[in-house]
Amino acid sequence: MNSRNFLDALQFKSLWATGTAALSLSTVRRQQYILPASGPDAAVHLSLVARLPQQPNSGIGKVLAELERLHPSHHYYPSDTVHVTIQNFDDIKDVDRDELLARLRHRIGTLRPFSLTGHGLGVSPNSVFLQLFPEDDSLWGLRQQLTRSTQDLSYTRKRTAGPGAFRDLLFRRLAFANLIRFSGPLSPSFIRAIARHRATCFGRFTVEALELVQTDRLFSAAGTTVIDRMPLGR
Repeated sequence: MNSRNFLDALQFKSLWATGTAALSLSTVRRQQYILPASGPDAAVHLSLVARLPQQPNSGIGKVLAELERLHPSHHYYPSDTVHVTIQNFDDIKDVDRDELLARLRHRIGTLRPFSLTGHGLGVSPNSVFLQLFPEDDSLWGLRQQLTRSTQDLSYTRKRTAGPGAFRDLLFRRLAFANLIRFSGPLSPSFIRAIARHRATCFGRFTVEALELVQTDRLFSAAGTTVIDRMPLGR
C-alpha cells in the first residue's frame, strides 16, 4: 500500500468510527430516515462524475442484492448509476456553461484513464458507500487541475462549521461511490451486515470517461441530465 492509500485508509477508518457511532445512536432513538427529493425539480446539482464500469465479477451486485432482500426499505442505487464525484460545481453561480465545458474538455482530454480499487464498505450518517483507492495520484492531480482551471468562474465558497465540517472535508478528499441511501428505520442487524464487508475486495475499475451532469441527490434517471461525456485522453 503506497503512502497515499495508507492515508486514505486512515481517513476511511475515521469516517467509519464516526458514522457507525451516529447510526447506532439513530437506532436507539428509532430515527426514521427520509430520502432526498428526486426528479427534474430536484436536479439542482452540477457535478463532474465518473460512472464505475459494471463488473460482473466485482461482487457489488451480489452484496447489494443480499442486503436488499433482508432490508428492502432502503434505496439501492442501480448499477448503472454508481459513480464517483470528481468535482462538484454547486459553488459556481451564474456560470457560463460553454466556458466551463471548454475548460473541462481541454483539461480532461490531456489526461489518461486511471484505475480505482474497491475495498470495503463505509458508512456516513445517511448512506453506505464503496471505499475506492486510486492506483496512483491521477485522481488527486485531476481534482487539483480542475480547481485551478475553473477557480475564476465566479466561485462563492460556503464556509461550513460545526461537528460535520471535518467529516465533509474528509469526504471531499477521498474517492467513494454511494451504494445505498437509508430510508425508514435503521436496524442494528443492517449495520452488522454492512460491517461484515469492511474488508471485502470488490475489484478494479478503470475510468475512461467523465460526465458533466445536472442531477438530484439520488442520481435518479428522471432527475439526471448528461450535459457532456468527455473521454479521457490516450
